[in-house]
Amino acid sequence: MRRSLIVSLVFSALLMVACNGTPRTSPTDSGAPPDASGGAAGATSGPARADAASGGGSTAVASQGGSAGNSSSGSGGGSGGQGGNSQGGNSDSGALGGAPDARQALPPEANDGPAAILDLAPDLAAVADGRAAAAEANSDTASADRGPDAAVLDAGADLAGSDARPDGAAAGALLAPAQGAFLGAYVDNGILDPLETTLGRKLAINHNFFAWSLDFTVQAGKDLAANKIPLITWEAWTNSVGIPLDDIINGVHDALIRSRAQSAKALGKPFFLRWGHEMNGNWYPWDGSHNGANQTATAKYVSAFRHIHDVFTGAGANNVLWVFSPNCDSVPGDSWNQWANYYPGDSYVDWMGVDGYNWGNVQTTSTWRSFSAIFSTIYSGLAAKGKPIIIPETASAEGGGDKAAWISGILPALKSSFPGIKALVWFDTNKETDWRMDSSTAAKTASVTMANDPYFNP
Repeated sequence: MRRSLIVSLVFSALLMVACNGTPRTSPTDSGAPPDASGGAAGATSGPARADAASGGGSTAVASQGGSAGNSSSGSGGGSGGQGGNSQGGNSDSGALGGAPDARQALPPEANDGPAAILDLAPDLAAVADGRAAAAEANSDTASADRGPDAAVLDAGADLAGSDARPDGAAAGALLAPAQGAFLGAYVDNGILDPLETTLGRKLAINHNFFAWSLDFTVQAGKDLAANKIPLITWEAWTNSVGIPLDDIINGVHDALIRSRAQSAKALGKPFFLRWGHEMNGNWYPWDGSHNGANQTATAKYVSAFRHIHDVFTGAGANNVLWVFSPNCDSVPGDSWNQWANYYPGDSYVDWMGVDGYNWGNVQTTSTWRSFSAIFSTIYSGLAAKGKPIIIPETASAEGGGDKAAWISGILPALKSSFPGIKALVWFDTNKETDWRMDSSTAAKTASVTMANDPYFNP
């Protein structure tokens, strides 16, 4: 969302803090057309939130907590609390790709990409066997420091050609690395090449945000063709106006949902789909606060999530990996608003997710928080589901502490305290503050070291 620095500062003063920080804005609220370079339009710069009444009709306003991500005409998103928000943008056509020859600027060794992950043969039986084995392993312990062997990663993932849908826990394990974790990023225009050049490596996951009416499968197809794992955040609003959850539940949007499902099936390869993220915040029209602020609100969210999922599976889109992604802290922290109340069920979720940021002293009410402090608030509950965990949005501010040290602390924390986190996606943009990996020389050095560690190259 293109907002001036003044507007950004005004919003920042208004926003209350969750996770010791304010929510971030969503890239999909720009309404801008694609830029001339072919990249995504709508990269925004200023916190905006959705203030919807009872399931819809919301407009972007300042609100406390979490990330703000509106999506109206591009891909965008954000995460809440001290943790995250993501903005991005795509055009009304849903295309977010960059110049076709952009990869040529990378050194030869950086162009290989995680081909082993997505070199998918149509051996569905091998995939189903691998998923079943992973599900059985997950039932033994809540720790997700495991995954299918390499043969499963390279084996068939032509799930679109099958009517059989393995249960959620098994399906999520399809892309979970046996050791270490995947590394990815969100960037403003959806083109990862410049960041990859900075880091000296290819990234496994490309994260993009899409408004309700946009066809996210176009971008997903581009990512898959480039040997990336697409992470799509699908936001239930258009031009900052929320899509009422009741309409979704009652089938008003089934034609659109079914169309997306059919296009997703046609891709024939697995990708992450994150619908209704940060539902335990109070800045999105689909969250509980804007749908009654009680147990009825959480039940309504569950029904909407299940309905969308069921339309997809009914269309045979079995290659979609469903990500359930609350904010690190619940805002408000009332008992009805705890993330577990929104959980749609094991058979509806493949990966658990969580967004969280270190806001440092960017806001008057925020304080410096370590990576471990942010994610320890929710990790044990997520891990107890026995599914792989992804952090779709995270980053650190520079002000208030040592960002380079914060980045350097991520790997030790993952290895010692959070073995179930199997993917981490950086929010690499300059918005409320400079979240980028190379926001300073020291941060860049720490980021390059982290990104090239074998743990992030499973």
